[in-house]
Amino acid sequence: MADNDVLGKADALLQRHRAARATQRPDPPVEFPVLTDVVGEAQPAAAPAASAPLSEEDLARIERDLRLELLALLGPEFERLVEAKVHERLGAKVDEIMGLTRKVIEAEVRSAVRDAMADVITAETARLKAGG
Repeated sequence: MADNDVLGKADALLQRHRAARATQRPDPPVEFPVLTDVVGEAQPAAAPAASAPLSEEDLARIERDLRLELLALLGPEFERLVEAKVHERLGAKVDEIMGLTRKVIEAEVRSAVRDAMADVITAETARLKAGG
């Protein structure tokens, strides 16, 4: 509820400023120029001049440079995705291991208490038989 209230207030504030800016804008000139008026008629792009075919070395260099650029551009995003996936899976595994550990510890504690109680009962029974 509080988030909606804050968002509503922020939206109202933005609307007020938009309305104030809209009234302050000057009207465009009557003869507003368009791009073709300023630049002239658009000229078709000239076809690129044919160049000599690239050698295998040039192609290998271009491929290597392209791979390095792609790694530089995609690397951080890839690392973020891998980290998110590992974190998700790691969290599930930690929860699973903690659950199994809890069950094992509970079983060991019950066994230790049972053994201690049996020893106490045996010792008390022996004491009562010897004394009585």
